[in-house]
Parts: sequence; C-alpha cells; structure tokens
Amino acid sequence: MKKTTRSTELHAAQQEQETSMTARPRILCLDDEPYVLNGLQRYLRVNYDVVTTTRPQEALELLAGNDKDPIAVILSDMRMPEMTGVTVLERAERISPDTTRLLLTGDADLNSAMAAINEGHVFRFMLKPCPPETLKATIGAAAEQHRLVRAERELLEATLKGCVNALMDTLSMAQPALFSRAGRLRRLAEGLCAKLGVADAWQIEMAAQMGEIGAITLPPSAISALEGGKPASDGEAEMLARLPGLADGVLARIPRLEAVREIVRHQLPTDRNPVSPLADDAPEGARLLQAVREYDALVWRGMPPDLAVATLSFRKTHDLETLRALAEVGGLRLPNQAVREIGVDDLAPGDELADDLYSAKGVLLVARGQVITERLLIRVQNYDMTTGLQGRILVVDL
Repeated sequence: MKKTTRSTELHAAQQEQETSMTARPRILCLDDEPYVLNGLQRYLRVNYDVVTTTRPQEALELLAGNDKDPIAVILSDMRMPEMTGVTVLERAERISPDTTRLLLTGDADLNSAMAAINEGHVFRFMLKPCPPETLKATIGAAAEQHRLVRAERELLEATLKGCVNALMDTLSMAQPALFSRAGRLRRLAEGLCAKLGVADAWQIEMAAQMGEIGAITLPPSAISALEGGKPASDGEAEMLARLPGLADGVLARIPRLEAVREIVRHQLPTDRNPVSPLADDAPEGARLLQAVREYDALVWRGMPPDLAVATLSFRKTHDLETLRALAEVGGLRLPNQAVREIGVDDLAPGDELADDLYSAKGVLLVARGQVITERLLIRVQNYDMTTGLQGRILVVDL
C-alpha cells in the first residue's frame, strides 16, 4: 500500500511539473554564437520554456508553426550571417504579431537602434554585455506584454463575435431567407480559414455575416435576386452593388472593426458576368471572402461543388491555394444531401434545416440552410403551440 501511495504521489508531482512547464511562457533565442545561446538557456530556463537556434530561417519557421503553443518572446542578435536581427524581427512581426520582439547587440550604433524600433517594431533594445538583472527584467516585461496583447485580442474577439451573433440571430427571425445566407457564408469562411491557417480568421467570419446586413433594405424582389443571382432590372442590380457600402455604414458605428470594414468594403457583386477581380490594394481577407461568396452563389444556384470550383479556377481571379482549400472544405449543405424528418420535440440547437419551415398560415419561420439557435427553437415551438406548422421538419443528417 505504501509503494502504491508513493507511486501515486510521484505521478501527481510529475504531472504537476509537466503542467507547470507547459504553462510557462516560451522564449525563442536567436544568436549565431552557440555559447551565447547556452548561457541564455541556463539563465532563463528556471522561469521560461527556452528554445534556441543559430539560424534566422529556422527561428521564423518556429514562429510560424506554433499556433497551439505560441512563442511569447523572440530575442534576436543584431548581426548574423544570413540576415540582420532587424530583418528577422520585421518578418517575425508579420508571421506572429502577438510575439514580443527584443534585440540584443554589441553594436551601440544609433542608426541600428532606430531601424530596429521603426522597422521591426522592437519592444526593447539591449546592448551586450547585458547585466543579468536587466535581461531578466526585460524578458519578464516582454512576456507580460505578450500576455496582455493576447488577452485583449481574445476579449475583443469574443465580445464582438458574441454581439454580432446575437444581432444576426435576432435579425434572422425577421428575415429568415436573407440571413440563412449570412450563416452559410460564415460557416464556409470559417472552414476555409481553418484549412488555410489564417490568422485573425474571426475578422473574415464577421465580415461574411455583417456584409449581408445591408440587405435588410432590399424589397422582396431584390432579395430573391440576391439569392438567385439574377437581378430583374438595372435598378435591382444597382441595389445589390450598394450592399457593401450599406454594411460599411453599419460597421462604422461599432468600435475596433476597422479590419472587418476593410474586408467588406472591397466586396464585389457576384451576379455580374464576368465577375471582376478585386482591387490591387484589397486585403487578403477580402480576397478570401470574395472567393467564398462567388462559390456560394454558384452552388446555391444549383451548380455542383466541383464544377463551381472549376468555374472559379477558369476565371483566374483567385489563387490556386484558395481554390484547393475551397474544394476540400466543400462547405455548402445541398438540398440533395441525406436528410431526416423529425418532430418539434426532437428539434434542437445545432440542427441545420434541409428545407424551409413555414407556419400553418404560411409565415416563413426558418429558411433552408439555417442552423437552429435557442431563439429560433423557441420561435418554432411557439408557432407549433399556437397556429401550428405547415409540412414536415427536415434537417440535414450529419
């Protein structure tokens, strides 16, 4: 019994140590002198998970491949054979913007310091030899800076996404057919961004949803044109072309959504033939969302997904990597997919409607393609208890 207890205690202690190790901030040290890296590792490993390399390119690859276990701080030497520390940190900012950047150098040249701060957006600039107390304090401040940046971004993302989801959920009850499209675009954008490993994917997903909000100003005939992609007149075509501007006007009233607005502003109508390429200054997020919208428009009009991807490829307005990812994601739920019939009591949040659901009096309650939320479920249940429902409830069989 004593041996078992002792073994359990050792196992628990080991697990606690491993948890502590993984919870520690990761520090990436880059220097062309191995003895310098050995000294940094010995001094810092007490409080940090230290990773070292003598090669700048390897350092950048480590930054790019650590989404689940991000590097909090990168400490780079100024002078190295392959590229300068300024160049490394400048590229590091693009690859992993949340990582705090530090520069360590024996060169006290003022121009080098200014370049490091302006081009690499360096958090601190330290001179060799750096006193241990200064190094420890600087690393600590840099790790804290990383924690604060990530916490603020995650809070902003969660708050804004929650507000937008609540808004779209409410609007979907007033315009089910219209906002089922916004849900389709968001889900397809989410899958595409995950496949491509896009940073700040929430901005593209939010743009996919909020980019449709201007459509609440459309008359019923124009809403049909938006879904079917065939405006009945020049007037309707002009209404559809104005939608990104209307959405931008709504987004302008919400703080901290500049990146989302930029994505929405660059969107072009998908009903034109041929569809024009985006402007040269369009951000990458705008290009991805435009591809999503064009793909959705083609498939929703009845084109098979593989033919839709081939059509986008023929247009030569989207890069091959995006189209390959779209082909893999597949994205859209089609009416001919496997479906099952269920009763109101079995309908649950997360179910996706395979066909429109109407009340007994012909009111559209939920459009095909919409995912049932708590509010939509309550709405369906209320109509079922009062006026009743028309037809069957069909959901996509996952």
